[in-house]
Amino acid sequence: MKTSILCLSVIVALIFLSSCTGVQPEIMSETKMLSSPYVDPGTMRQDEIIHLPTGTFLSKSELFDLLADKKIIFVGEGHDNIYDHQVELEVIKTLFQRFPDRLAVGFEMLSHANQEKIDRWLQNELTEDDFIRLFAADWGVANFVYYREIFTFLKASQIPVRALNVSRSEKMEVMHAAAITEKSATVISDPYQEKALQAMFKGHTKGHGNIDIFLEVHKLWEATMARNIKDYLTSSEGADKILVVFAGGFHVAQGFGLPRRVFQLVKADYCTLLTHTPPDMVENERRTMEVDFPDLPLYLCDYLWCVPYRNLKDKQARLGVGLEKSEKGIRIVMVEAESVAAGHGLVVGDLIIAGDGKSLPDPIALSILLLRKNRGEIITLEIERNNKIHIVKILL
Repeated sequence: MKTSILCLSVIVALIFLSSCTGVQPEIMSETKMLSSPYVDPGTMRQDEIIHLPTGTFLSKSELFDLLADKKIIFVGEGHDNIYDHQVELEVIKTLFQRFPDRLAVGFEMLSHANQEKIDRWLQNELTEDDFIRLFAADWGVANFVYYREIFTFLKASQIPVRALNVSRSEKMEVMHAAAITEKSATVISDPYQEKALQAMFKGHTKGHGNIDIFLEVHKLWEATMARNIKDYLTSSEGADKILVVFAGGFHVAQGFGLPRRVFQLVKADYCTLLTHTPPDMVENERRTMEVDFPDLPLYLCDYLWCVPYRNLKDKQARLGVGLEKSEKGIRIVMVEAESVAAGHGLVVGDLIIAGDGKSLPDPIALSILLLRKNRGEIITLEIERNNKIHIVKILL
């Protein structure tokens, strides 16, 4: 049976060695994965919450009472759904009110190689731009907008932030090793997860690509996150903490990803929380892929929270150019047809020296500047072309 699966971020990175963005998709569907013996999740309305194994509806206060008893709370998100992140923010704000000295938050989106720098950012020793660069190295600048309010609250409240994931360089090493090995010895320890991963791979690639690379990186990804969670909770710093973990839905759904891996390492009481969006609550276009998803004898999660879906692609400012760093600034190496840049006369070879009066030493600097803009606003670029300086005002 074909199931429509939300593909909310780029899976290509895990399949093709030449296209590494480091982001996996999270999985939600309106059929098999959301099955319940008591409640049809497709009939849920906004902000309704159910305990999925029993079909019992809960108020928010009842949910938070139940969450407060857990050592680990796994929250599976759609990376590009603003409503999912509103749920996450509400979870940490409510728990912080109850346990101001006991809360910590772990992120799939942050590389454990940057933990020391993240701690410095929390202590105001690094700027927001510095932190965005850390985030962007493994998750992309444009995606930071979805997490900005969460990080702002965590910093203002001085809540410990734990970086859980592997770095881009670690992913690339594993992908390269799997690509040059004639036959990978990859074994996914959970038979249900292996079936799910096989279905995802076939659904996305139509039978093409290298499944060994996909499985190797997935194994590394989750094993690293699980180990970092265990190490923190068994340390003196984290021993008395309640850890909220934000990760893509597939790492949490049905329990065979992070929850099972972590429990095998540290016997800590946990629960899982996922969001669900019925088709009539989708506010703008989202990407899906057809997956012949297997029937599995597992509940999707402990708690299911119904929210709308909306991404920010129709609001985010973008130029539509490809860039590379040069000695004097950043050079345009590609201009998308019918893009904002093309409409304002930017061409391949133009050197962008400054934006809104600020020097732009590398492409990330321009991306951070655009991150703080919305569509309909103006950015002023200083361009060098044929050894002449031009000032170009661009309506984004």
